[in-house]
Amino acid sequence: MEWIQPTLLWGLLGLSIPVLIHLWNGKKGKVIAWAAFPWLEPKEYQSSRSVKLENWLLLLIRILLLATLVFLLTGLIWKGFGSGREYKVVHLVWPDEQVEAEFRFELEQATQKGHEVRWIGTGLPDYIEEQISAVDFSSEKLQGYLDELDSDLDSIYLYTGLQAAFFLESIYWLPQKPVFRIAENYNAKVKSPTIALESGEFLELDSEGVLVKTTEANGSSQVISGSIPVAFLSLEKEKKEAIQSALAAIEEVYGLKFSKSDSIQSLFLFSDIFSPNLKKNQLLFITENQGDKSSGQIVALSDLINLNWEETLEKGLLPELILKPILTHLGVEKPDLKISKSQLEQRFSAIPTSKLTKSANLNEVLLVLLVILFAAERFLAYRANL
Repeated sequence: MEWIQPTLLWGLLGLSIPVLIHLWNGKKGKVIAWAAFPWLEPKEYQSSRSVKLENWLLLLIRILLLATLVFLLTGLIWKGFGSGREYKVVHLVWPDEQVEAEFRFELEQATQKGHEVRWIGTGLPDYIEEQISAVDFSSEKLQGYLDELDSDLDSIYLYTGLQAAFFLESIYWLPQKPVFRIAENYNAKVKSPTIALESGEFLELDSEGVLVKTTEANGSSQVISGSIPVAFLSLEKEKKEAIQSALAAIEEVYGLKFSKSDSIQSLFLFSDIFSPNLKKNQLLFITENQGDKSSGQIVALSDLINLNWEETLEKGLLPELILKPILTHLGVEKPDLKISKSQLEQRFSAIPTSKLTKSANLNEVLLVLLVILFAAERFLAYRANL
């Protein structure tokens, strides 16, 4: 037995109220009129002022009525009540072909046992092998998917790989601490592209995500060669010169080659004015924070680090602020690093059990009992004229 709000049990002190009322009524006594009463001498009057408890049944019902009301407000959870419910287990599968293929047998077994097996994604859709491509999923929304789980689950199994890119948040909350099923043979599908330089070297990200020069492509599935096309559109003279200086610094340090033009067809555009008419593969750098950047094709150089244009130039940050979006747009991003199983387990925690969020399983019973006791109390009080 467990109480949701045990502090309200102090209300049980109110059980003394019906007893005190009955004692007071008994102490006052009653005037009983009878035929010869007017002819009695005053000294022959007698009154009974002894403390008595009368109407025991009515008193008992009133005590039970008050106690039931307190229990209803406090919230009573009887663990034996409804203990025969079915054990609830859910299996969550990362929507990835490699993960699904490695655990296909286990997932089929879980389905045969009647467990819930669901893809991780919007709405937590039922697990069906053929529908993996239709799952609406984004790693950035992982916590939102987990929030759709029922709060009364007994066990959660999570099927996933150990890719760091899978888990972007430092902590995720679930109703229960999950049991992890790790795809040991999972490999990142795409290796970060490598840029071939005119010097014969290659520019790529190392295992720590640092941009370095190498003498070979290190097995990359894609090599980007040639100069990077950039165009200057509607730029003030001073800002254009600053951007050209930043590109020259990037060429000198990393060996990249930029081909500069005024063509609006270039892959990377620099402008003072927001332009909504961009092609799908273009990236626009604007010197001031303006326009709609939700598409991911707009980079405002003045607000990436909450600095205005003058402060960005003064601190010498412009080359870095230009280079990083260019590399990301070309696909040269930090490699898909792995984390350990212990690190993964530390990122998932059970939602703290808050007694205020529990639902009392005897509310309906107590409510019916309250109505019955109230009706009985009113009936007996009417009969006793109290």
